[in-house]
Amino acid sequence: MTEGDAALRAEFDEMLAVYQEQGAHLADLAERMVWRTLRAHFPSASTVQVEGWMNEDWLRVLRVRRVLDADGVVLFDVARGADPEIEEVIDEVGTEYLDLLLDLTGDTYMGLHELSESST
Repeated sequence: MTEGDAALRAEFDEMLAVYQEQGAHLADLAERMVWRTLRAHFPSASTVQVEGWMNEDWLRVLRVRRVLDADGVVLFDVARGADPEIEEVIDEVGTEYLDLLLDLTGDTYMGLHELSESST
């Protein structure tokens, strides 16, 4: 390996480490934004059930399925729907924060998962 090859490899390794560190930080912030947004409308929310899948356009998506309080009471269920304001909030959480979280974490959130504020 030439000196130029070694320098290029060192620069690549350094930038990869920075990218991974910043990506992990951004994923944490995205999850915190999910909670901040949901708590504005569901103050007693304790758990968010999400599902990640590949849509008909072959894009990976991550969406809220249910929001529960600490006692397991359902505050929102996608199957039952909600008023338009809540539906808009749930859509915003999915497209603005959860899809980003999925992009940053690979296949980690594919399928059904639960997020709790204590995990952030």
